[in-house]
Order: sequence, then C-alpha cells, then structure tokens
Amino acid sequence: MNVFFEYQKKDYKGSFLACKDERAAFKSVLNKLWTERKQFGLTSVYFDDDSKQTEQQFFSFHDTYIKAGNYIGTIKYGDKTVQIIPKTLKNGVKKYTEAELVEISNKNLLWWLSRCSKINFPKTFSNWDTRTFSFLDILIHLFANLTRDDLIYNKHQSYIEKEESIGTLRGRIDFSKYAANYYTGYAHVLPCVYDSLEINNLYNQVIKHTSKLLLQHTDNEEIKKYLQEITWILDNVDDVFLTALDCERVVVSPLNDNMKIILDYCKMFLSGMSIKSDDDDLEIFTFLIPTEKLFEDFLFGFMKDEFQYKLGIKDIVSQGDQDGKQRPLAQEKDETDTVIKQSFRLKPDIYISRDLNDIILDTKYKVIYTKEEALEIDRKKSGVSISDVYQMLAYTIKLNVNTCHLIYPDAIGVKNKLGTYYEIKHHEDSGVSKIFYHRLPTLIETELGELSEIIETKEQELYNHLSDIIYEKKKYRESS
Repeated sequence: MNVFFEYQKKDYKGSFLACKDERAAFKSVLNKLWTERKQFGLTSVYFDDDSKQTEQQFFSFHDTYIKAGNYIGTIKYGDKTVQIIPKTLKNGVKKYTEAELVEISNKNLLWWLSRCSKINFPKTFSNWDTRTFSFLDILIHLFANLTRDDLIYNKHQSYIEKEESIGTLRGRIDFSKYAANYYTGYAHVLPCVYDSLEINNLYNQVIKHTSKLLLQHTDNEEIKKYLQEITWILDNVDDVFLTALDCERVVVSPLNDNMKIILDYCKMFLSGMSIKSDDDDLEIFTFLIPTEKLFEDFLFGFMKDEFQYKLGIKDIVSQGDQDGKQRPLAQEKDETDTVIKQSFRLKPDIYISRDLNDIILDTKYKVIYTKEEALEIDRKKSGVSISDVYQMLAYTIKLNVNTCHLIYPDAIGVKNKLGTYYEIKHHEDSGVSKIFYHRLPTLIETELGELSEIIETKEQELYNHLSDIIYEKKKYRESS
C-alpha cells in the first residue's frame, strides 16, 4: 500500500513511481478518473460538477516529486493500492506508525460518512481489525456483511410484467394477439399479460453482479466467503452485466433503509470499477472525496440528525438549500448605472433559524493552532486567516445575522478550543458582528474499545460542543 497525506510531496525515487513509464501510466489513470468523475456513484455528490479544471486534481506531477491534492480515499488498479489520508493526522507521524495512521484514517472516514446527509451509509460498524486493510477492503466488507444478513431474512421479490400464452385466464388478455390466434385456429389459447412475484428482478441482479465483481478485487478470505454466500442465495437470479446507471432504474421503498444503503454501495462499486486503464486494460476502483465538502456534509448531517426538531430550532439548512437566505454581495452595473446582474452570491455552509436570532456556521477544513502549539510542532502559521473573518463579516451584514461561527476540524497535536471570538463594529445601523471560531472534536484517535463505542463517546462530546454553540450556553472570550 502506498500512503499519502493530503498535500504531501513524495520523491519519485524509491517509490512505486520511480519508473518513468509507471508515472505515465498512473497519470493516465488519474486523468481518466477525473474525466469520468461525474459518473461516480456515492462520490459524485461531492464533486464540483461545474469545475472548469480540465486537468485532474487528485495529484500533481513535478520534475522530481508527486504531490497529493485535497482528496482522501483509495485508488486501486492492478496490484497497486494508493491511499490518501487526512492532513489532520500529519502531526501523528512521530506517535504512530504508518499502518496505525491508516487505521485511524479509516475509522474517521467511516464515522464521517455515516453522518453525511447526501448519501446512505450504515451507522453500524464492524469491529474487525482494519489496520492492515485498505479502505476498499473495508467498504467491501461492510457491503458484503450487510447484504448477506439482509438477504437471509428478505428475498426482495418484486412484481414483473409477463406475457404468456396459456389455456386459462391469468391477468388480462392481449386481445390483439388473441384475434390473430382466433383466425388461425388457436382460439383456445389465451395470450395473457400478468404480474408475477419474482426474485429474478433488477435489484437482485444488481447485487449478484456487484458481488461477483467484488470477488475479483479482494484477497481477504472472510470477505470472499460473504460474497460467495450472496451469490449462492441469489443462485436463481440471472447473471446480467449491469452498470451504475442501471441502479437508477431500481425502485426502492422509502421505508427500507437497508435496500437504499445496499443499492448505494452497488452504485459506488459499479461506477468505480467500470473505468479501465488505457494501457493495459486493468480495471480501476476509486473512492476519492474532496475533504472539505465531506467535512461540511458530516457536520451538517450530524446537526440535522441531532438538533433539527429540538426546542427553539426552526430549521437547519445546508448551502444547497438556502435559496431564500442567499444574498448578493454586490451589484454589477454598466456605464448608465443600470444593474446588469447580482454578483458574488453569499452562501453560508449551514444556516440555523432559531426562535432567537438566526446564526450561521461556516466550516473550514483547515488546521488552526495556538501560537504555543505552532511553535511546538514547528509550524509557521497559526490561527484564523483574515480572509475567513472578512467572509463572515459579509455574512453578518448582508444576511442581517449578528453571529457567525467558524468551524475547524480537530487534529492530532492540537487541543479543542471553544469560545474565542472577534467583535467587529461597523457603520451599517451601528451594528456589531461577533465572529466566533471553534475547533470541534471531530477526530477519533484512540485505539481502545470497540469502534461503535468509541464513536458513541465522541459523538456525545461533539453534541455537547455544538449545543453550547447553538444555544449560546458559554461565555466567550474576546480576541484582540
């Protein structure tokens, strides 16, 4: 396994990219992934489909080194696996081995995905040892375990329209065909159209095809056993070649959470593995997510789940659902002073409507340090950037909200900080803007106990911090 941190540089020499031809092949794979990123299943919701970037942004290639971008996840092609882990773990290299950091990354990625609002991801976790496995193996394991258990108790039959010529009436008669039979001496034969309850339906065909495909992409015997059991249960289901687009045709009951999750898994796997290398026709799997968007959706999903219907909260909306709360920062005018268009539309990440005044939360996937922490880990930069403060000031003035909160992730080597703010007085209605900044407990670092128990403890800690923010339970300290 080849491990990178976000934005990490690695020399070609001594790596799997030491050979020029290998670099060219890897670059070709990345370009293909970027070109076809809109086809990805689960991950497509986090890509900026309006991006004007034509060159892939996963890695940048330089004369002597390669540099990772702002994506985390796994790329697997042939016998090579590349895993990119969060930059928030980078200060842990002196404390943990590379394998331990990969395990920490895997656990955190599972937790974040389980709370996201844009995808269906299980909120129950396997407690097997993930240290030596790539995130791909973990995903396959979760899919196989959930799907096998679900199929044991649910056959997932569905009605399929069938046409059959029989001697007794079933369903309805196709009279146009019956007329032809009548005049050819087969009046006793009834061409019937009826609905038959069948296990051989599109949903089960998708599962079977996905499971057989995954058998080729894992070497773990336990996972293979689960996948084989799935194919045995679905032995009477046709083997059909399907793509991620076929998953869109499956009708799933909104009350069946397992079916939605399993189908999302299938969509992800089928889309990721449909890409082939140009050079040697190797199948490629990818699970890459822009981390800042994942972080934003994780926090929004968590707050939506935990606070949406609590006392004093009217609504919690994300950036994409704020049509009524968006405001242009400026008007673009021509030489006659006529407004051409509204420019620089403000879209805060999370907008919370309360019985009291509304508040805004804006997520920043950056690691901030106190001056002492920065010196301790030999960092040149610390603290909140001035551009972030300017952005929040614009929100408070144009959206008529007094309070904004900048939310930063937890990281190895820093301590959670709650309650520091900037107070900015401005001339508009003699208003005052308060801009708070927080580092929230969003990192699972401990290796003690079962994953489900660790996450439960961490979520309680996160809930308490967010509750302090939303309900203004703390007295805050002003920053100079």
